[in-house]
Amino acid sequence: MSESVRRLRANRPLEGRECGWCGKPLAFGDATAICGACETAAHAECWDREQGCPTPLCVNQPLQKLDEPQAPAAEAVEAIPEHQMKCPHCGFLIAADSTLCSYCNMVPTLDGVYRGPKTNAPGAVASLVLGILSFFICGIIFGLLAISKANEAKKAIAADPRLGGGGYATAGRILGILGLVLWGLALVGRFASMN
Repeated sequence: MSESVRRLRANRPLEGRECGWCGKPLAFGDATAICGACETAAHAECWDREQGCPTPLCVNQPLQKLDEPQAPAAEAVEAIPEHQMKCPHCGFLIAADSTLCSYCNMVPTLDGVYRGPKTNAPGAVASLVLGILSFFICGIIFGLLAISKANEAKKAIAADPRLGGGGYATAGRILGILGLVLWGLALVGRFASMN
């Protein structure tokens, strides 16, 4: 800050002028600071508090202050119980040993990848068994059941990363379609031979 400032008590010409910092009028006898560069008047207390002239681009204007990092308020710091953790995706509190967030249905890891054990999705193995049966017994019915069970399993796997068995479901769907087609062709051939 430049010391180019005149300090005096407000006289009659200064009385009533607005302080450049607080905007309040100067009263007769107030301790006053007058900028030596631009002649802006301010209360001496305001000048000292702000450390310079209030006029923008004046040579006596205070240096720009850097914001000091503020410590978080005590009430803003949220205490998380030991047996819980915060989901990194939705922010809700969940059990610390959760493998899937019950709020957003995401894996509660930063990368969102599930690395735990997987179980076969309901219907994945059944679709494979039904697909195999569709070659030998009533292929139209077992083929449709195999496709239906495979679709249910694929949907469950997409919704829950803890489920596996996608290969069983895919194989069951393919075998179901092939069984359906073969039995369909067999029935068409049988009816053609009857005529």
